[in-house]
Amino acid sequence: MLKHLTPSERAVLLIMLNRSLDDQLVPPEAADHVRQHFKSQLEALVSPRPATLVYTGWRGATRHRVRADLETTLARADGRLHVIVGYNPDTDEPSGGDRWTYEWANHTPGVTVETHPAPWHIRELSRSAGPYRNGFMLGLAAGRGGAFEVLAHLHPASKGAAGTAAYADHLGLRIRKEPAT
Repeated sequence: MLKHLTPSERAVLLIMLNRSLDDQLVPPEAADHVRQHFKSQLEALVSPRPATLVYTGWRGATRHRVRADLETTLARADGRLHVIVGYNPDTDEPSGGDRWTYEWANHTPGVTVETHPAPWHIRELSRSAGPYRNGFMLGLAAGRGGAFEVLAHLHPASKGAAGTAAYADHLGLRIRKEPAT
């Protein structure tokens, strides 16, 4: 993981970039564009990556319960969180925990959200589209590295969230199981 650069280290890098642009006789407009892109890329590289949260929950999960647990997660993540949720904003489905998580993420400063709707339209997947998507989200978060956890709002009637939680346990991932109501 990259450490934070000091102001003097950043200045040295910019001096080196400017020398390279001058040596290569890059036109001023192009050089300005390169400098701006360089600065933004440098910031992205040295900024700490936000923690990632994979959310899974029962469709009957209550809004206040989901929001309270998400707020706790955000506080532990020092105010920066990337949420991965199996929600489809185009169809507003599924209801419950996924919807409340998507809504919360879109209205909470310091939080970004990534949605992965289940590919129900693929005939060959039949009723397995949800479990495939849930496994994909777990693998996606694990593959990114950095801090992440799974938040599962469970209920005895919830097969999908329970299956995702069981698979996360099987993989040895950090999971927080909470009641859905």
